[in-house]
Amino acid sequence: MRNAALWTLLGLLSTTGLAAAEDPKPAGKAAADKGTSDKATSTVDVAANGIRRDPRGVQGISPMWEAIGKGDSAVLARDYDAAISAYREAITKSPQNPLPHYRMAEAQKLRGDLKEAEASYDSALRFAAQDATMKAKVLFCLADLSERQKDWDQALERWTAYETFAKSAEKAKLYPASAADRKKRILDWKQNSADSAEVKTRIEKRLKEADEKAVKDANENSKKNMK
Repeated sequence: MRNAALWTLLGLLSTTGLAAAEDPKPAGKAAADKGTSDKATSTVDVAANGIRRDPRGVQGISPMWEAIGKGDSAVLARDYDAAISAYREAITKSPQNPLPHYRMAEAQKLRGDLKEAEASYDSALRFAAQDATMKAKVLFCLADLSERQKDWDQALERWTAYETFAKSAEKAKLYPASAADRKKRILDWKQNSADSAEVKTRIEKRLKEADEKAVKDANENSKKNMK
């Protein structure tokens, strides 16, 4: 289960990329042909704006993404304490961005802190109103988290929430069938558990009746032997 959560996190990396930038467009040819003095001025402007650039000066990397990058590296190294610390730093840089909250939740889940992960997912959900893909990911993870905690009724509610949203957000290309499958499995499991509990109750009742009969028979035989 931990590996599944790890790949869930890494799957998000493949869709967002670590090179998300505040200034993502490379400089045009004309800018590249300018002299040293212009480059120096550009460097000063960049420093004044607080934007860090890669070694070629092409892409800007925000402080939030720098922190997320550190967190992702720590997750790959299975150093979840360091990852959580880095994601917490990312949250301070961009508190209303759902991504660092989501990353934090994934790291907490990998570390086994399910209650803390749930709180972080809730924060991510709160800030993901305009991001259908992120909202779907969080709804999916919350439903999965309920299953991990064996809270079956809550899991059913959360899978229904994911299913409803997935059907309404057609452009996001989500998969409501996943929720339908999980709900069926949970309902089947609950029914099997109920049936098993009923069978167990019947067996216990019959064993109790057999014990009581054995005691009664023993008492009656004892009385006959005493006559």
